[in-house]
Amino acid sequence: MDFEYLHLFVKNAEFWHSWFVEKLDFRPIPHKAMHGFGEFVVQHNNILVLLSSERAEYPQVQRFLQRYSEGVGDIAFRVTDLDAIAERIQAAGEKLLQPIQFLETTWGTLRWCRIQGWGSVVHTLLENPKDTFKKVLSRSWSPSQGPQPLPWLGIDHAVLNVSQGQLKQAAAWYEKCLGFLPQQQFMIETPRSGLRSIVLKHPHGNATLPINEPTSDNSQIQEFVDLHRGAGIQHVALKTRNLVQTIASLRTRGLSFLSVPEIYYQQLRERIGFWQEAKDWGAIAQQQILVDWSPETPRTRLLQTFTQPLFDEATFFWEFIERQSQTTHTGVRCAEGFGEGNFRALFEAIEREQELRGSLG
Repeated sequence: MDFEYLHLFVKNAEFWHSWFVEKLDFRPIPHKAMHGFGEFVVQHNNILVLLSSERAEYPQVQRFLQRYSEGVGDIAFRVTDLDAIAERIQAAGEKLLQPIQFLETTWGTLRWCRIQGWGSVVHTLLENPKDTFKKVLSRSWSPSQGPQPLPWLGIDHAVLNVSQGQLKQAAAWYEKCLGFLPQQQFMIETPRSGLRSIVLKHPHGNATLPINEPTSDNSQIQEFVDLHRGAGIQHVALKTRNLVQTIASLRTRGLSFLSVPEIYYQQLRERIGFWQEAKDWGAIAQQQILVDWSPETPRTRLLQTFTQPLFDEATFFWEFIERQSQTTHTGVRCAEGFGEGNFRALFEAIEREQELRGSLG
């Protein structure tokens, strides 16, 4: 099971369509190519994003925006056996929002259905034995004649925030209905708030879904649930080949990111396995990027940063991430995990933003 596309439900789809093209180097795709799945479509290689507003003829978007804040309304997964998954979902006592349907396309027969996920998010499940939307659309990709496009690689993971007490229930639902399995669990606490997290990954694909719940009433997770008016997708991580250059470029385009205090980079040098010889520490600090690594393989660094919230309400934001690799005597090792070593720094950075909004208490 892999990510096929994200569908953002927004008040002004045309504005955000232009935003993706101008800010993130996505290219516009004729909506007819998606056979009516979304009002606007943008793509960058393996990343496909649909955008729809309540002005469009999409009743599910109207229902979403009447109840929730703007954000990711649908995470579509590519599957290999739609019948088996549909049977599994129904055997678990869940219903299909839309039953299995057939769609004849120029590249073959697409089969799909739709289910209600946890909270505000739904999941479209797509099966095509020959190809997928994003692969077919990528064939017509024409490299820009202008500056080098941003090196986006794909969707790394999507994060679901749930209400306190729902973490285990939500994780069990994704395991029971879609076959996800828990990979790790952790807890973050500061003197003022905290969260618990379970990271789910599908055993037959790259789809990864961390789930967070708050451990205090003023937690950033609780703030999301309050502002979104329910559980939903807090952020999605896009993977890139060169995060330092990517963020430097995005800053020139006007994107705003969470600030990281200078002391973080002083403390970074005191951590076990700090890679002293790396030449880019100054550039990393300049772009205020968080860095994590395993002490056993310190050159497999995980670099990550987070934008300010996109919409009027401080709910959805992007994470940008780079997973570096290192050749060892046992083969090539790639940075894994989700920056657990960074979570406290990230959590405290978001707390500072909460304090500015007056929601931390």
